[in-house]
Amino acid sequence: MFDEMRICTSFMRGIVSKVISRTLKKRTGCDVAVQLNNLGITLKDGKAHVHLDVDAELDQEELMKLITIIGLN
Repeated sequence: MFDEMRICTSFMRGIVSKVISRTLKKRTGCDVAVQLNNLGITLKDGKAHVHLDVDAELDQEELMKLITIIGLN
């Protein structure tokens, strides 16, 4: 048996997108415009499978800052 959650409506995707954008701004200082296209979570046998389809738009300087923050630079 498994459980599944999908966020499909544009209204809910818009709310989640704004929450993600605000959280990124608050925690990193980077201004990132996030657009959530699809989110699906399936729970099965004690494991979670997450499918996330996101577009993000930001300045090149903001991208470099994010890369440095997460340790890829």
